[in-house]
Amino acid sequence: MRKQFIPYLLVLVLSLFVTESIATTNTLQRGNGAEPDSLHPHQAQGLNSHHILNDIYEGLFTYDIEGRPILGVAENYTVSEDGLQWDFTLKETARWSDGSTVVANDFIYAWQQAIKPATAAAYAFLFDNLRHKQQLQVTSEHPHHLQIKLLSPDSRLPDKLLLPIFVPLPPTGKSVYNGAYQLESHQPHEFIALQKNPYFHAADTIHFNMIHYLVTENQNSELLRFRAGELAITETVPDAQLDWLRMNLEEALRIAPYNGSFFLGLNLTDSQLKDNNLRKALNLGINRTILVEKVLKSGQAPAAGLLPNKENQQDLFDVDKAHEYLAISDFDPKRDRLEILYNNSDNQKKVALAVAAMWWQNLGIKTRLKNQEWKVFIQTRKGPNKQVFRGGWIADYDDSLNYLQLFESQSRFNYYAFADPNYDALLKRLRTEVLTITERADLISRADTLLQQQLPMIPLYFYVSRHLVDPELKGYLDNFSDQHLSRYMYR
Repeated sequence: MRKQFIPYLLVLVLSLFVTESIATTNTLQRGNGAEPDSLHPHQAQGLNSHHILNDIYEGLFTYDIEGRPILGVAENYTVSEDGLQWDFTLKETARWSDGSTVVANDFIYAWQQAIKPATAAAYAFLFDNLRHKQQLQVTSEHPHHLQIKLLSPDSRLPDKLLLPIFVPLPPTGKSVYNGAYQLESHQPHEFIALQKNPYFHAADTIHFNMIHYLVTENQNSELLRFRAGELAITETVPDAQLDWLRMNLEEALRIAPYNGSFFLGLNLTDSQLKDNNLRKALNLGINRTILVEKVLKSGQAPAAGLLPNKENQQDLFDVDKAHEYLAISDFDPKRDRLEILYNNSDNQKKVALAVAAMWWQNLGIKTRLKNQEWKVFIQTRKGPNKQVFRGGWIADYDDSLNYLQLFESQSRFNYYAFADPNYDALLKRLRTEVLTITERADLISRADTLLQQQLPMIPLYFYVSRHLVDPELKGYLDNFSDQHLSRYMYR
């Protein structure tokens, strides 16, 4: 008995020491899911990277406590009558973490680097409306003035300017930061430590001196760390524990609507999946009601299309029609197999298992499951060696075009090999034409319908955000974008 008791006591003492150390050093510990794919604003793609970048950098706009765009480095701005010219005045108090001033040229330099082909920035396409004959239409009359000229009016520009691809970078190449925090250390697959930036223009409003973003790829382990007091915020919650959490940690459990769509991507170059009849059978063979109510159980809505709107919140499950499409396809369930690829996550595994079980039970299709660590997965997803794979999109800004652009033939996010000239033409009109609200809604609906017909992906459900938050932590407000900057939090 003593041999078993001593290790347990040691773990308890260490846990208490860690918790006490966090309290005495005024540190906020946040679960952040998988290891970030990059901490460079031009290379980062995953949300777990963006969360950190939003703490250490600030663009012309930033998020307020409710996840809405507000002025960041910009003090104010004006827009021309035709909507094509935006003039920004920068805060004179905006500073880098070494005390030097943030100036307009820091934005111009960073954006010029972002659009270089050698940079291969995934979000470089967002500069297309700022470029004429490949030249960036961004100038400055003096250090605190920045002028942007657009090819087409864009009322959503402030939302886009929130993204890390638009933050400034110093031409000196120094490792400095202009956000509320600065990067102190990074232990891969363990944690990222941030320290308060004393030169931040609103430094006197910031409560926590340190922020620790912990890699918490295993949701069950993350839950245990939260219960032990090692985390104040979790990245998510394990599906299997939701009933228990509702009973035992109701005050900490935060579930809220979220601007995101989850789907399964399909590789249209695959010899089997290029058959649209098979894709239709797979789409109709999934019972989304069971998936969201019995498997996920967090209030997600079943999805019939890509866009998270009321029209798409329905279950397409129809076994008879699914069998009809399967019968006229070239796929033979007795001979052929499918593979579902997903990232290493308990919750993702649960969804993949449920879909595979439904395809087997409803269609007699056998499916092999394959999981990979996040960084490996995002590389495999880009390549040709995949069939069905975990997809999904969290809106970068509140615009249907942000979802639809994933499937443009030339999009860097087109992992599906989907190429439809009619679809591309619809999106080009959405970007370049001056449209009424009704005309714009019609084009969006037509594009979404085309995706539902061609099925480069299988929609499953619309997201909700799910976190555990220490009830004593203040400054954390549920919001549709699920953005929670550390600068607003306090105890």
